[in-house]
Amino acid sequence: MKNYILFTCMFCCFYGFSLKPDRGYKSHPDSLGLNYESHRIKTTDQLELQAWVLNPIGDLNRETSIILAYGDAGNMSYWLNQAAILSQSGYSVILFDYRGFGESSNFEMDENQLYYDEFTADLKAVYSWTKSNVKNKKIGVWGLSMGTIMTGFLLNEVTPDFLILEGLVVNPMNIQKKIEEAKGKKLVLPKSSQKLNEIYVNTKVPLLIFSGTDDQFTTVADANLLADMQKDRTSLVFQGGHLQGFQSMSKEYFGDQYVKSISAFLIKIKVG
Repeated sequence: MKNYILFTCMFCCFYGFSLKPDRGYKSHPDSLGLNYESHRIKTTDQLELQAWVLNPIGDLNRETSIILAYGDAGNMSYWLNQAAILSQSGYSVILFDYRGFGESSNFEMDENQLYYDEFTADLKAVYSWTKSNVKNKKIGVWGLSMGTIMTGFLLNEVTPDFLILEGLVVNPMNIQKKIEEAKGKKLVLPKSSQKLNEIYVNTKVPLLIFSGTDDQFTTVADANLLADMQKDRTSLVFQGGHLQGFQSMSKEYFGDQYVKSISAFLIKIKVG
Protein backbone atom coordinates (compact mmCIF):
# COMPACT_ATOMS: atom_id res chain seq x y z
CA MET A 1 0.00 0.00 0.00
CA LYS A 2 1.23 3.47 -0.79
CA ASN A 3 2.47 5.58 2.08
CA TYR A 4 0.35 8.62 1.24
CA ILE A 5 -2.74 6.66 2.27
CA LEU A 6 -1.47 5.57 5.67
CA PHE A 7 -3.33 7.20 8.51
CA THR A 8 -4.45 10.19 6.45
CA CYS A 9 -8.09 9.51 7.22
CA MET A 10 -10.35 12.25 8.46
CA PHE A 11 -11.58 10.77 11.68
CA CYS A 12 -15.34 10.90 11.41
CA CYS A 13 -16.19 10.40 15.06
CA PHE A 14 -18.27 13.59 15.00
CA TYR A 15 -21.16 11.65 13.49
CA GLY A 16 -23.86 11.98 16.11
CA PHE A 17 -27.28 11.27 14.54
CA SER A 18 -27.83 14.82 13.39
CA LEU A 19 -27.91 15.86 9.74
CA LYS A 20 -24.86 18.03 9.07
CA PRO A 21 -24.16 18.05 5.33
CA ASP A 22 -20.93 19.59 4.07
CA ARG A 23 -20.94 21.09 0.59
CA GLY A 24 -17.13 21.38 0.33
CA TYR A 25 -14.84 18.44 -0.36
CA LYS A 26 -11.97 17.95 2.09
CA SER A 27 -9.98 15.88 -0.38
CA HIS A 28 -10.34 14.65 -3.95
CA PRO A 29 -9.32 11.48 -5.82
CA ASP A 30 -6.91 13.55 -7.89
CA SER A 31 -5.01 14.62 -4.78
CA LEU A 32 -4.40 10.96 -3.92
CA GLY A 33 -3.47 9.98 -7.46
CA LEU A 34 -6.33 7.50 -7.65
CA ASN A 35 -7.66 5.81 -10.77
CA TYR A 36 -11.22 7.11 -10.77
CA GLU A 37 -14.14 8.39 -12.82
CA SER A 38 -16.51 11.24 -11.95
CA HIS A 39 -20.20 10.83 -12.77
CA ARG A 40 -23.53 12.62 -12.33
CA ILE A 41 -26.28 10.14 -11.55
CA LYS A 42 -29.95 11.06 -12.00
CA THR A 43 -32.62 10.05 -9.51
CA THR A 44 -36.19 9.15 -10.43
CA ASP A 45 -37.28 12.67 -9.41
CA GLN A 46 -34.68 14.18 -11.75
CA LEU A 47 -32.13 15.37 -9.20
CA GLU A 48 -28.42 14.80 -9.80
CA LEU A 49 -26.03 13.03 -7.45
CA GLN A 50 -22.28 13.47 -7.61
CA ALA A 51 -20.40 10.18 -7.64
CA TRP A 52 -16.82 8.96 -7.85
CA VAL A 53 -15.99 5.46 -9.04
CA LEU A 54 -12.63 4.24 -7.75
CA ASN A 55 -11.26 1.52 -10.00
CA PRO A 56 -9.16 -1.35 -8.62
CA ILE A 57 -5.50 -0.39 -8.31
CA GLY A 58 -2.79 -2.83 -9.36
CA ASP A 59 -3.10 -6.32 -10.80
CA LEU A 60 -5.81 -7.56 -8.44
CA ASN A 61 -9.39 -7.14 -9.66
CA ARG A 62 -12.00 -8.99 -7.66
CA GLU A 63 -14.77 -8.04 -10.12
CA THR A 64 -16.83 -6.84 -7.16
CA SER A 65 -18.46 -3.42 -6.71
CA ILE A 66 -18.95 -1.88 -3.26
CA ILE A 67 -21.23 1.15 -2.91
CA LEU A 68 -20.57 3.32 0.13
CA ALA A 69 -23.66 4.71 1.90
CA TYR A 70 -22.19 6.95 4.58
CA GLY A 71 -23.79 8.50 7.65
CA ASP A 72 -25.50 11.75 8.55
CA ALA A 73 -22.69 14.31 8.22
CA GLY A 74 -19.95 15.55 5.92
CA ASN A 75 -19.87 14.15 2.39
CA MET A 76 -18.22 11.34 0.45
CA SER A 77 -14.76 12.96 0.61
CA TYR A 78 -14.64 12.26 4.35
CA TRP A 79 -14.44 8.55 3.47
CA LEU A 80 -12.11 8.76 0.50
CA ASN A 81 -9.11 7.24 2.26
CA GLN A 82 -11.06 4.19 3.40
CA ALA A 83 -12.42 3.76 -0.11
CA ALA A 84 -8.91 4.04 -1.54
CA ILE A 85 -7.72 1.18 0.67
CA LEU A 86 -10.58 -0.96 -0.63
CA SER A 87 -9.73 -0.10 -4.23
CA GLN A 88 -6.11 -1.05 -3.58
CA SER A 89 -7.43 -4.40 -2.36
CA GLY A 90 -9.04 -5.10 -5.73
CA TYR A 91 -12.56 -3.70 -5.35
CA SER A 92 -14.41 -1.13 -7.43
CA VAL A 93 -15.69 1.40 -4.90
CA ILE A 94 -18.58 3.71 -5.72
CA LEU A 95 -18.79 6.86 -3.61
CA PHE A 96 -21.74 9.23 -3.91
CA ASP A 97 -23.36 12.14 -2.12
CA TYR A 98 -26.98 12.17 -1.04
CA ARG A 99 -29.09 15.10 -2.23
CA GLY A 100 -28.12 18.17 -0.22
CA PHE A 101 -24.60 16.82 0.44
CA GLY A 102 -21.36 17.61 -1.40
CA GLU A 103 -21.96 18.61 -5.02
CA SER A 104 -25.28 16.80 -5.40
CA SER A 105 -28.50 18.69 -6.09
CA ASN A 106 -29.96 20.96 -3.43
CA PHE A 107 -32.34 19.53 -0.84
CA GLU A 108 -33.78 21.39 2.12
CA MET A 109 -33.61 19.40 5.34
CA ASP A 110 -34.14 19.68 9.08
CA GLU A 111 -31.06 18.64 11.07
CA ASN A 112 -33.35 17.25 13.78
CA GLN A 113 -34.70 14.61 11.40
CA LEU A 114 -32.78 11.34 11.67
CA TYR A 115 -33.03 10.62 7.93
CA TYR A 116 -35.16 11.27 4.86
CA ASP A 117 -36.77 8.59 2.72
CA GLU A 118 -35.41 10.47 -0.28
CA PHE A 119 -31.91 9.30 0.70
CA THR A 120 -33.02 5.72 0.03
CA ALA A 121 -34.15 6.83 -3.44
CA ASP A 122 -30.66 8.25 -3.93
CA LEU A 123 -29.02 4.98 -2.93
CA LYS A 124 -31.34 3.05 -5.24
CA ALA A 125 -30.42 5.35 -8.14
CA VAL A 126 -26.73 4.74 -7.50
CA TYR A 127 -27.28 0.99 -7.16
CA SER A 128 -29.19 0.84 -10.46
CA TRP A 129 -26.56 2.97 -12.20
CA THR A 130 -23.77 0.75 -10.85
CA LYS A 131 -25.55 -2.40 -11.96
CA SER A 132 -25.77 -1.04 -15.52
CA ASN A 133 -22.45 0.78 -15.84
CA VAL A 134 -19.84 -0.97 -13.69
CA LYS A 135 -19.42 -4.36 -15.27
CA ASN A 136 -18.59 -6.50 -12.26
CA LYS A 137 -20.02 -9.90 -11.39
CA LYS A 138 -21.08 -8.94 -7.85
CA ILE A 139 -22.39 -5.81 -6.15
CA GLY A 140 -22.82 -4.97 -2.49
CA VAL A 141 -23.42 -2.00 -0.20
CA TRP A 142 -21.25 -0.76 2.65
CA GLY A 143 -23.60 1.08 5.02
CA LEU A 144 -22.36 3.31 7.83
CA SER A 145 -24.54 4.63 10.67
CA MET A 146 -27.48 6.49 9.05
CA GLY A 147 -26.42 4.80 5.80
CA THR A 148 -27.46 1.44 7.28
CA ILE A 149 -31.03 2.77 7.36
CA MET A 150 -30.93 3.55 3.64
CA THR A 151 -29.27 0.19 3.01
CA GLY A 152 -32.00 -1.65 4.88
CA PHE A 153 -34.83 0.04 2.98
CA LEU A 154 -33.01 -0.62 -0.29
CA LEU A 155 -33.70 -4.31 0.33
CA ASN A 156 -37.39 -3.64 -0.32
CA GLU A 157 -36.56 -3.09 -3.98
CA VAL A 158 -33.32 -4.86 -4.91
CA THR A 159 -31.26 -7.82 -3.74
CA PRO A 160 -27.55 -7.03 -3.43
CA ASP A 161 -25.06 -9.89 -3.24
CA PHE A 162 -23.92 -8.78 0.22
CA LEU A 163 -24.04 -5.99 2.80
CA ILE A 164 -21.25 -4.62 4.98
CA LEU A 165 -22.64 -2.69 7.94
CA GLU A 166 -21.07 -0.60 10.69
CA GLY A 167 -22.88 1.48 13.26
CA LEU A 168 -25.94 -0.58 12.36
CA VAL A 169 -29.30 1.02 13.11
CA VAL A 170 -31.77 -1.83 13.46
CA ASN A 171 -34.52 0.09 15.25
CA PRO A 172 -34.61 3.88 14.63
CA MET A 173 -37.09 4.35 17.50
CA ASN A 174 -34.48 3.01 19.93
CA ILE A 175 -31.91 5.45 18.55
CA GLN A 176 -34.42 8.28 18.92
CA LYS A 177 -34.92 7.36 22.58
CA LYS A 178 -31.20 7.01 23.32
CA ILE A 179 -30.38 10.37 21.73
CA GLU A 180 -33.13 12.07 23.71
CA GLU A 181 -31.88 10.55 26.97
CA ALA A 182 -28.20 11.26 26.28
CA LYS A 183 -28.41 14.68 24.65
CA GLY A 184 -31.86 15.98 25.47
CA LYS A 185 -32.51 16.26 21.74
CA LYS A 186 -35.71 15.11 20.09
CA LEU A 187 -35.21 13.56 16.66
CA VAL A 188 -37.94 13.39 14.05
CA LEU A 189 -38.54 10.05 12.33
CA PRO A 190 -40.35 9.32 9.06
CA LYS A 191 -43.16 6.75 9.28
CA SER A 192 -40.98 4.28 7.40
CA SER A 193 -38.79 3.87 10.49
CA GLN A 194 -41.23 1.38 12.00
CA LYS A 195 -40.49 -1.18 9.28
CA LEU A 196 -36.69 -1.30 9.31
CA ASN A 197 -36.23 -3.93 12.02
CA GLU A 198 -38.44 -6.43 10.20
CA ILE A 199 -36.50 -5.94 6.96
CA TYR A 200 -33.15 -6.72 8.57
CA VAL A 201 -34.52 -9.65 10.55
CA ASN A 202 -35.98 -11.36 7.48
CA THR A 203 -33.48 -10.61 4.70
CA LYS A 204 -31.52 -13.52 3.26
CA VAL A 205 -28.79 -11.21 1.90
CA PRO A 206 -25.44 -12.09 3.55
CA LEU A 207 -24.43 -9.56 6.22
CA LEU A 208 -21.06 -8.61 7.68
CA ILE A 209 -21.62 -6.42 10.74
CA PHE A 210 -18.86 -4.43 12.47
CA SER A 211 -19.60 -3.03 15.93
CA GLY A 212 -17.56 -1.15 18.52
CA THR A 213 -17.25 -2.06 22.18
CA ASP A 214 -17.67 1.60 23.19
CA ASP A 215 -20.58 2.42 20.89
CA GLN A 216 -23.48 3.27 23.18
CA PHE A 217 -25.99 3.89 20.41
CA THR A 218 -25.54 1.07 17.88
CA THR A 219 -24.38 -1.64 20.22
CA VAL A 220 -22.51 -4.93 19.98
CA ALA A 221 -25.52 -6.67 21.52
CA ASP A 222 -27.81 -5.44 18.74
CA ALA A 223 -25.34 -6.54 16.07
CA ASN A 224 -24.82 -9.98 17.60
CA LEU A 225 -28.56 -10.55 18.00
CA LEU A 226 -29.21 -9.78 14.36
CA ALA A 227 -26.25 -11.89 13.20
CA ASP A 228 -27.55 -14.93 15.09
CA MET A 229 -30.91 -14.89 13.31
CA GLN A 230 -29.87 -16.14 9.86
CA LYS A 231 -27.03 -18.02 8.21
CA ASP A 232 -24.47 -16.11 6.16
CA ARG A 233 -24.30 -13.41 8.82
CA THR A 234 -21.06 -12.53 10.58
CA SER A 235 -20.61 -10.14 13.51
CA LEU A 236 -17.12 -8.71 14.16
CA VAL A 237 -16.34 -6.64 17.25
CA PHE A 238 -13.58 -4.03 17.46
CA GLN A 239 -12.25 -1.98 20.35
CA GLY A 240 -13.63 1.51 19.83
CA GLY A 241 -16.66 3.73 19.42
CA HIS A 242 -19.15 4.66 16.75
CA LEU A 243 -17.68 4.31 13.23
CA GLN A 244 -14.13 3.75 14.50
CA GLY A 245 -13.73 0.31 12.92
CA PHE A 246 -11.25 1.26 10.22
CA GLN A 247 -9.02 3.07 12.70
CA SER A 248 -9.26 0.35 15.33
CA MET A 249 -8.61 -2.53 12.92
CA SER A 250 -5.26 -1.19 11.70
CA LYS A 251 -2.09 -3.22 12.15
CA GLU A 252 0.41 -3.04 9.28
CA TYR A 253 -1.35 -0.12 7.59
CA PHE A 254 -4.54 1.88 7.89
CA GLY A 255 -7.57 -0.42 7.99
CA ASP A 256 -5.72 -3.55 6.87
CA GLN A 257 -7.53 -5.88 9.28
CA TYR A 258 -10.89 -4.32 8.43
CA VAL A 259 -10.41 -4.90 4.70
CA LYS A 260 -9.02 -8.41 5.25
CA SER A 261 -12.17 -9.20 7.22
CA ILE A 262 -14.31 -8.01 4.31
CA SER A 263 -12.34 -10.14 1.84
CA ALA A 264 -12.54 -13.21 4.09
CA PHE A 265 -16.30 -12.77 4.46
CA LEU A 266 -16.83 -12.42 0.71
CA ILE A 267 -14.76 -15.54 0.06
CA LYS A 268 -16.80 -17.38 2.69
CA ILE A 269 -20.07 -16.52 0.98
CA LYS A 270 -18.50 -17.25 -2.42
CA VAL A 271 -18.44 -13.65 -3.65
CA GLY A 272 -14.78 -12.64 -3.35
